[in-house]
Amino acid sequence: MKKQSILLWAVPAALLFVAGGCKKDEPVTASTDQPPSPTVTNEQTAMQYYAATNAFVTNDEQTFVDKAVEPADYSSPKIDANVIPVRFGRFISGVTRTFTVTIPPGDSIAFVHVDKVITGDFAILAKYSATDTVDTLIQKPFTDHATRNIIFRRFARDMKHFWLNWVPVATSLVDGKTVPPASPVNFFDITIQKVQLFLPNGDSVAVTSPDSTYLRFGWESRYHGREHVVPELLPGQPVTTQVTVASASPDTDLVVLRWGFNTLEGKRGRMTLVSQSYDSGTQLYTRVYQKQWTVHPWFGYFHAGVDAVTHATIYDDSPTSYSASWWGVPYHVF
Repeated sequence: MKKQSILLWAVPAALLFVAGGCKKDEPVTASTDQPPSPTVTNEQTAMQYYAATNAFVTNDEQTFVDKAVEPADYSSPKIDANVIPVRFGRFISGVTRTFTVTIPPGDSIAFVHVDKVITGDFAILAKYSATDTVDTLIQKPFTDHATRNIIFRRFARDMKHFWLNWVPVATSLVDGKTVPPASPVNFFDITIQKVQLFLPNGDSVAVTSPDSTYLRFGWESRYHGREHVVPELLPGQPVTTQVTVASASPDTDLVVLRWGFNTLEGKRGRMTLVSQSYDSGTQLYTRVYQKQWTVHPWFGYFHAGVDAVTHATIYDDSPTSYSASWWGVPYHVF
């Protein structure tokens, strides 16, 4: 089994907005004359390059970062809430990316594991009293960790044009979560357990293991795997997303859906709590949230991002009370 890794170090937050949705007919292979980059020197580095520049890999960061603090349809906070939130936003200051190639025996399929360590600030504009006339800015530094996997398939063994031998054919979901502080204070864990998409054609996609559930690129006609196809949607179609979370917080968490994020704009809306139960053995609450959304008019490759944070993340001003879990389901609008 062959493995090779490459590190791409932290970049300014502004650069995270460079990559946007791609057009349906955008080519996914490089020129047949020269490698796509000076760093591409063999098949492994070619796969690392294509994984790094894949539309779904580049825009998952856009899905879970905000351009400004914005409201998210807050309900009235509990009377014992530390603050009354008005707006919030997640802002990225740095990303460290690692790409690891694994080629199993047979040399026909390869996996590229994408690992990201993301640092930034979770910003809240809040009031300490309903009569406050000025909002207070609360900033919570965070470190999140995100992973996903890309499947490549070998289509050639051309030694001269080695960078064209492997083609990306499927992707897992993106799985993101908070790295807990060394000495957590009021740190209530939250974990997404399941995400379901109910599609306009009556099909549905249910995921409980984001790193090992793959969605096949339906536009890659040379590969017909057994994986689910990346949802292909038309503008104006209705889609319902449902998420199940496990939370240690006795207060209701905030779960929002993000979709349509590109270099220009995106959508973010609060998901509705539809059921809740408590397990006295694990001391965890299981909560199910749901939201119907309409496919936007922008063509390209996007994520339906489920972003779950604990009650304390929003309603407490402690800089350590940040806990998030977020999954991104890729979809294609054409």
